[in-house]
Amino acid sequence: MPITYRPITLDEFDEFDFAVMRGFSAHPESNPWFKDFARRSFEPEQSVIAFDDEHIVGTSSAFTFEISVPGANTLTVGGITEVTVSPTHRRRGILTEMMRRQLDAHHEREIPLAALWASESVIYGRYGYGMAVTHEHREIDLRHTSFTHGPDIRGQMRFVDKKDAQEVFSPILERAWREYPAMIRRNDLTWEAAITDRDGLRSRAPALFYAIYEVDGAATGYVMYRIKHSVTAGDATNSVQIHEMVASDDEATAALWRFCFDIDLASTLTVGHGATTDDGLPWMLSDPRRLKRSSYDGLWLRLIDVPMALSARTYSEDGALVIRVEDSFCKWNDGNWRIDGGSEGAECASTNEQPDISMSAGDLASIYMGGSRPSELARAGRVIENSTGALGRADRMFITERKPWNLVDF
Repeated sequence: MPITYRPITLDEFDEFDFAVMRGFSAHPESNPWFKDFARRSFEPEQSVIAFDDEHIVGTSSAFTFEISVPGANTLTVGGITEVTVSPTHRRRGILTEMMRRQLDAHHEREIPLAALWASESVIYGRYGYGMAVTHEHREIDLRHTSFTHGPDIRGQMRFVDKKDAQEVFSPILERAWREYPAMIRRNDLTWEAAITDRDGLRSRAPALFYAIYEVDGAATGYVMYRIKHSVTAGDATNSVQIHEMVASDDEATAALWRFCFDIDLASTLTVGHGATTDDGLPWMLSDPRRLKRSSYDGLWLRLIDVPMALSARTYSEDGALVIRVEDSFCKWNDGNWRIDGGSEGAECASTNEQPDISMSAGDLASIYMGGSRPSELARAGRVIENSTGALGRADRMFITERKPWNLVDF
């Protein structure tokens, strides 16, 4: 029988959830909270499910989020998630068809962007996604964390209860999220997931601690972390594992790091995408070589509506640029697009003018949030300069004050 595709209803959630877990080579989630949360957050009308007869053999769904774009603006983004194909039905074009239907549906709903976390980085470039956010894994021996430089720390750290964490933390994140391009805005459900810590539930990791930094009674930063306990030859060799750290200014950043570095009975500290990569930490440390850093791809972005997306952000230099966008998967984007923009706003429209630079839709997604420069991609042969000086102008226009960062996993 041919493969058929349709959204599912909430009544079919259990079968869908089972197929998702099996697609990721896992067994169904046994934690009652996690199963309940997955059901409450599910948007069945946004699902695209593949059936072979009555059996689910492919899954995909999406959430609707608000995402920050350069210039403190926001756009609606479809968060594509739970994408699997059954091991019994690989190499039959099921993934491509689900991606096709997802992007078409978002285009019809006038959602200009899609985003996802890729389980494999080799997959989604073929559908016009580009690496928009680069994260870092950091690790440091806590014996080598003294500061040579840094702002004065005038305030005080204070622990908060889990039940109060969202109320206390959300104003801090609200001040910070527009500062970073590609930051997805948290709602009550995503706050619940962050504070409840799905990863901890799955791996039976130690519970999180919640703390804030305050200056004159005003909270300006927060951290969620856990301690992984261990003892070596009678000595505690615990590890501090930062789940999330957000600061609204440089003083709070320094204070949060100092607090985590000075936790007793710990020997190492690790953090992944829970902390931004441009916080200045290596420049505070007296021995920066001790900070081990490895980068990895975070959020992948897809421009579904090129002119809407390019018009929504601001640009760091006033100017005009004509971009040839090659997009075989979303053909309505394929063509030449002229940007007239600057720090106050922008307009983008189709044009017959000769392009200044040429690139694929995926590469445009990679530079859109400011995480990569057009000239960097040009050195890899991914962006072509058609008029002299255009690459430099594109670099200056697309550059952002802060590097893209995103905390919301989905």
